[in-house]
Amino acid sequence: MTSCNPPEKDLLIKTYGTISLYQIGKSNLSEFSEFVFKMYSHHYLKKHQWLPDTQELEYMKHSDINQFEDSVYFGFRNSKQELLGTIKATKRTNDIVFPIENEFNISIEQIIEKENLEVNKIWHLGRLAIDSNVLRSQNLSLTSRQMLRVLLIHSLGIISYNPNSLMIAESDVLIYQIFRDLGIEMQIVGELRDCLGSPTYPVILTSENIEKWLEENFLEKEEQQKILI
Repeated sequence: MTSCNPPEKDLLIKTYGTISLYQIGKSNLSEFSEFVFKMYSHHYLKKHQWLPDTQELEYMKHSDINQFEDSVYFGFRNSKQELLGTIKATKRTNDIVFPIENEFNISIEQIIEKENLEVNKIWHLGRLAIDSNVLRSQNLSLTSRQMLRVLLIHSLGIISYNPNSLMIAESDVLIYQIFRDLGIEMQIVGELRDCLGSPTYPVILTSENIEKWLEENFLEKEEQQKILI
C-alpha cells in the first residue's frame, strides 16, 4: 500500500471476469452512499419493515464526505460501471464518533481496558452492502459470498496494515452469523438493539483475529500495493 492522499477518481484494483473491484474515489462518494442506502432500504424493509428516511440518506452522504480523508472505500462494479457491492474502513480520530459509541453508548476505551488489549489504532468497518439479486440474475463471475470475502480481505487488510489495530462495528444478526461462517469471530461487547430497522450487535475484532483470518485468506501483494491510504 502507498501512503498518500485518497484518490479523486475510482482506482482499479482487480478484475474478476465481468466485474471489477475499485477503490472508490471522492468524485463517486454520493453514488457510493446512495447504493448502500438503496440496499439497506430493500433488505431491512423486507425483513424488519423499516421505512427508509431521506434524512438518513443525507446523513450517510454527509458522513462519507466528511470521513473521506480518514477512510478507504471499496466497490465492485459491473461492465456498465454500476455498483454491485461496497465496504468502508474508517480510522477513528478525535473528530469522528461512530454509532457504536453514541447510539449504543459503548466506551471503546473501557472495552480496551476490560479486555486488556494493546491498541495503537481503532478502525470502524461499515457500509457493507451487496446486490445479491443482480449477482444471481445476471449470472456474474462472483457469488455474494465470494464478493463479501474479497471485500473483507481488502478492508481488513487496510485495518491490519498498522500493528495492534482494533476493528469496531455495528453488525446486524445476519451479518454476524455470515462472518462466523467465514471464520471471522467478532466479539459482542454490548446489548442487541435496533439500528436502521435491524437488530444489531456492537462488536469488535482484535488485530490477532484479523491477522489470523488474513493469513488464511491470502491477498496478492500487487493488489495491496494499488490501494491508496
